[in-house]
Order: sequence, then C-alpha cells, then structure tokens
Amino acid sequence: MRVVAYFKSTVLLLGDFSLFIYDALRAVRRIWWRRGLFLRQCEFIGVTSTGIITVAAMFMGGVLGYQLYVSFHYFGAEALLGGSVGVALLRELAPVMGAIMVTGRAGAAMAAEIASMRISEQIDALEVMAVNPIEYLVTPRVLAGVLMMPLLSVYFGVVASLASAFIACGVLGLDPSVYWEQYARVVDRIEVIHCLAKGAVFGFVISWVGCFCGFRASGGARAVGLATRTTVVATCLTILLSDYVLTSLLPFGFAKLKVT
Repeated sequence: MRVVAYFKSTVLLLGDFSLFIYDALRAVRRIWWRRGLFLRQCEFIGVTSTGIITVAAMFMGGVLGYQLYVSFHYFGAEALLGGSVGVALLRELAPVMGAIMVTGRAGAAMAAEIASMRISEQIDALEVMAVNPIEYLVTPRVLAGVLMMPLLSVYFGVVASLASAFIACGVLGLDPSVYWEQYARVVDRIEVIHCLAKGAVFGFVISWVGCFCGFRASGGARAVGLATRTTVVATCLTILLSDYVLTSLLPFGFAKLKVT
C-alpha cells in the first residue's frame, strides 16, 4: 500500500507540474501587458547575477587552466590547452556552473518570494482582484530565465576563458599565441550552440521549479524555508539530468578537425 501511495503521489506531482507550466506558457500571449514585470525579472535574473557569475567564472577558469596545464605538461602537449579549455567551458562548465550559481541566487529567491506571498494570502488577493497569478508572477519569470540564462552562460565562458589564459600564459609561461590559436582552431559554432541551448533549458528549469515550489507552499514561516530548500535541490538535480540528455541529443561538432 505504501508503494501504491508513493506512486500515486508521484503521478499527481508530475500532473501538477505539467498543468502549471501549461498555464504559464498559455499566458505568454499576454506578456506585452506585463512587459514591465518581464523587464524587471530580466534585470533580477540576468543583470544582478553578473557579479557572482564573474567571480565564479574567474575561479573556475583559473583552476581549469592550472590543472589542464599541469596535466598536459607531463605529455609535452601544452599547446592543446586553449582548445581543451574552450570546449570544456562552452559545452559543459559554463552553462552548468552558471545555472547552479543562478539557482542559489535567483531560483531560491523566486521560491521564497512566491512562498511568502502564498502563506500571507497575497496570491489569494490577486485572484480576488481578478488578476491571474500565473500570468502576473510566473510567466515573466519563466521567460526572463529562458532569455537571460543563455547570455549568462556565454558570459561565464568568456570570463573563464580569459582567466584560464591569464593563469596559463601569465603565470605558468605558455605562449599566448599558442593558447589563442588552438582556442580559435578547436572552438566552433557548435560549442556556442551547446552553450546557448543548455542555458535556455537551464533557465527554464530554474524559473519553473522555483515558481512551482513557491506556489505549492503551505503552512507557516517554515513553508518558506522548505520551498527554498526544495527548489535548490530539485533544480540542481534537474539541471544535471537535463545536461546529460542535451549532451546526448545535441550534435558533437569538431567539423574543422576532420581529415579530408
């Protein structure tokens, strides 16, 4: 009986998830009337997240440049550092690490804000005033996440690449021309496509899960903390799962390295 109850609750949760995002996407056609809210969420998710993205990218790029240089140095292959850094960052690390940083900052804040509105009955007040809470609270956040997260992912990759070049060339002594020549030779359009596609999906996941957990909050002040914790854990796991799926589905690339 316990297994049946767990299976039933899981199915109901997935149904609520699907209906929630369906309502949010159906309200997209009225986003022009909520453009002020949309732009405000773009600023909150994108512009104000550049600080933490910059710091995380600098450290990630520095560590990646140092570790790969030491590893390649054992085989006399330091010239491969630039291309390896570019591919690793734009394909995987930039969108994934950027999304995790944004989850801890913006995703948790979305869940906490909406959960506070739920337990203080502000969402019920919106419904009484004939304002669709999904259209007012969720759709602008979802669209802002889908738009801003790819830009943050590319920005993460650029900053991390510069930081890696600084460590490899300025500290460890690699020739900058070798680093950037190999970087330009290996990094192709497909890497940018990976970065943008994964960033858009991750931005969708962050805003979707954050808003959903906030809307489902119930009880007292403890519900806000529970919604925030659930958002961070569920979003990080979903990001890793969707990253695997997208890596399997997206084209691999390296067209310029094929032997003709």
